[in-house]
Amino acid sequence: MQESYNEAVASLLSPLHQATSVNELRVAADRRTNTLQDMHAYLHRLGLDVNNPSDQRIPKLIFHVTGTKGKGSTIAFCESIMRHGYNLNTGMFTSPHLVCIRERIRVNGLPISEEVFAEAYWTVRKKLESFDESIVDENSNDLPALPKVPGYFRMLALMAIMVFINCESPKIDVMLLEVGMGGRYDSTNLFEPCIQGRSLIRGVTLIDYDHMRVLGSTLENIAWEKGGIFCSNKLSTIFRCDGGYNAFVRKYTDLTEHEYTDSENMQKISQFKVFVSGNNTQEVLNVLSYIAKCERCQLQVVNDSYLDTHSEVGLKGQHQRSNAALAFAMCQYAIGKHMPLTPTPSADQMQYALARTFWPGRCHTVSLVTPSKQIEKETSIRIRCDGAHTPISIDACIDWFKSVASGKETICKALIFNCSHERNPLPLLYSLHQSKMFDLAYFCHADFERPSVLTKRLDEQWYTQNLVSNSSGQSDTLTLKDVCTDLKTRICDVSASTWQETLSNVWCLFNQHESYQDSKKMWNKCKFGMNVKSALQEIRNEVASKETEQEKINSNQYVDICVTGSLYIVGSVLEAAGWKEQSVDCKMAISAIQDL
Repeated sequence: MQESYNEAVASLLSPLHQATSVNELRVAADRRTNTLQDMHAYLHRLGLDVNNPSDQRIPKLIFHVTGTKGKGSTIAFCESIMRHGYNLNTGMFTSPHLVCIRERIRVNGLPISEEVFAEAYWTVRKKLESFDESIVDENSNDLPALPKVPGYFRMLALMAIMVFINCESPKIDVMLLEVGMGGRYDSTNLFEPCIQGRSLIRGVTLIDYDHMRVLGSTLENIAWEKGGIFCSNKLSTIFRCDGGYNAFVRKYTDLTEHEYTDSENMQKISQFKVFVSGNNTQEVLNVLSYIAKCERCQLQVVNDSYLDTHSEVGLKGQHQRSNAALAFAMCQYAIGKHMPLTPTPSADQMQYALARTFWPGRCHTVSLVTPSKQIEKETSIRIRCDGAHTPISIDACIDWFKSVASGKETICKALIFNCSHERNPLPLLYSLHQSKMFDLAYFCHADFERPSVLTKRLDEQWYTQNLVSNSSGQSDTLTLKDVCTDLKTRICDVSASTWQETLSNVWCLFNQHESYQDSKKMWNKCKFGMNVKSALQEIRNEVASKETEQEKINSNQYVDICVTGSLYIVGSVLEAAGWKEQSVDCKMAISAIQDL
């Protein structure tokens, strides 16, 4: 096989790394709680021990961030502060990607090149495939043998670690890892906090309801999963038979104050700090505080006030200030305690670092231009992208979109929406519909989505759940069942043959329920079953046809498109719009890897 970049990407998307059947997906799910043991086994086969204090290739500073909302943005703020504020070289691993898979592995803020990506993939793969499994027994008694090569996300995590520790030009000073899902059993949860000469800086952003089928149905359960990044001696405490959340609940409910009042424990607690956003609920903070104490850590709750109110941050949206504040606190602690000889940047340098932060697909605007026959200039289409996919984040997205698309120059507002069929879309769609902003709504499929064992239908439990987001501050209660009852519509008719048609049906029901008519608006259409390229072209056509029907449209007027619901749909739209990032020029010491 040709060891090219294209072949590497094709292999990552093939059955070699992707579960393609229901049975394979279930087998992969069964291994989730064994992730740390599996990942360390793969690292051993690669000749690596990431917790070896004598391995000078491993960066001295490692940031590890989890949460439901804002973990990628917080990592991006940390990266910018470390690079622009402290002049350190950074390696950053995030997920998912938007347009190009190389976005997941970045050096100094930019995706690695196709050449480096291919080198990392083929080096890791060949090393793992050539390992003689007969010389070691790494398997759990009740699990099938460890696959020769790991699944998609595990493989990318191994590649990222391999790139960062073997990058010789530039040499990486700071490694930044975003958790994929949860934290406790995540492929990034590999590094120990007590390694001499190395520091692990851990933070938790806002925790919300997401991935509940995997992480649990309560905020406490989800917080327990996320709080797993606070753990030490991970291979001994996080494993397949560790008792899981139920064992934690028994300890948590039996908690007594005297466990943490003796002076010896208090001294131990002060050794390490872990950080959490102050925007979390008290129930989340209680769980994280308990886990931190059990792990002899001091939990610092970071509020927005930690950041100067006059500080400009590069990511738009008021909610990004919370992420910036968390990142700022983590970076100050990292440098002050663990790299005290590093020159302290000036206030202007730190301001510059915050303002320079860029994270694609989050409150991100790109422009399209459509030819107009009626005006000398061209009518611009502004695409406003935000990968919001929970009720809280959708509300933040709506606030941001209103702030950037509410001027008189906006002649039409369109929505392009899609979300995972594993997620309840009803409160997301209801909030977007209640905003009364959109003249056009398109429900498009993304170019790529995660494999799933679930059928693409509305879960019956969702029919009776409140559509009104708790974060909206409203006390109203309305369910989809109520809507269908009022309209004398059979609830079983809402789910359709495709997920996008189902989303469209829900939107139309909301239209009918409110009898929503606004004569001032130019369009009020709802469409499904097309890809994003077709939707963008149709919006262009709508603009052109409207220009021929009405008076001349001023050259300073725009069509604003809100793209939201998932990062996958955002990535598809950005690719259709021709957006791309340049890659970084870096080199790996491949010979050193191959000799391991």
